[in-house]
Amino acid sequence: MRLQFRVWFSLGLLLMVTLIFTGCQSTAQTSIPAEAVQVTATAPVEIAPVATSTPRATPTSYPTMPPMSSPTPTLTPSPTPTAAPPTPTPEVVDTPPTATSEPAATPRAAPVSGVPAIPRPPAVVASGVLTVLDDPDVAPPLSIHVSANQALEGHRYRVSGVLRNDADENYAALGVVATFFTAGGARYGPIKVNVACLLLAPGDACPFIVEATSKNLASVILHPEGAPTDRAAAPLIPTATGRYQDAVGYVHLTGRVRNLNAFAVQNVTVNGALLNAQGEIVSTGLAILVDSIPANGSATFDVAIKYVPYANYRLYVHGEPQ
Repeated sequence: MRLQFRVWFSLGLLLMVTLIFTGCQSTAQTSIPAEAVQVTATAPVEIAPVATSTPRATPTSYPTMPPMSSPTPTLTPSPTPTAAPPTPTPEVVDTPPTATSEPAATPRAAPVSGVPAIPRPPAVVASGVLTVLDDPDVAPPLSIHVSANQALEGHRYRVSGVLRNDADENYAALGVVATFFTAGGARYGPIKVNVACLLLAPGDACPFIVEATSKNLASVILHPEGAPTDRAAAPLIPTATGRYQDAVGYVHLTGRVRNLNAFAVQNVTVNGALLNAQGEIVSTGLAILVDSIPANGSATFDVAIKYVPYANYRLYVHGEPQ
């Protein structure tokens, strides 16, 4: 019995050693596992269904609103406007260069709201009231030709005329000096007025007006002023094309100045004079052309002259070569 136990013990021990040896050999042959690779789970791709076109809905008609009755308009008669007095239309006339025609006096424009009324010019009380005395002073070879010699309302006196160059050379720095005297010999003045022409060629003339306000004037001495100049004068031809009166009391003479010379002309002045029925100068105005006039060219002008009753007008044009 003891022998049988030893046999079974030896077999069990042998079996245990065999199992241990077999387990070690199996462990030695197994390789070390490689580093684990991280695998990212990929979501399955879903295939989108094919889009199908959905037909548009059939438009539904708008509800029909019941018609509304429109009120019948009542016609109200408009008030009849009061006829306004006609406004005088500016008169345009064709006048030769020397203005020899007798244009009718242009009526004054009707007063405009907001524009002050045109002052009435003083009426002429008498003509030829002043005695023109001889000039005792030495004067240049320029002559004064008196046109109007009038006494006006308000103890005013007006003497007008033209200054003419009687020399054989050109003159500039032109003017007229008037000295008045009362019946008792008292002197009033002198009063100097510049003649609105830059220069005068031999035989040319330029208008002037001088006025004085004093009582009982009886005589006047008119003295011409001027100096010879080397500046040349250029002949020009004025042509009046129209005239009109504005709302502030000025008569406008319009037209063109023609330069028939073979050279350009500069410093062109256009003097306008209003004449009464007796041909006397009663008002003057001046226009200066800023731009020169080319050879065989022309330029327009518009001379504004303070309104007084008149029957005719005259133009005086002067210039010099450029």
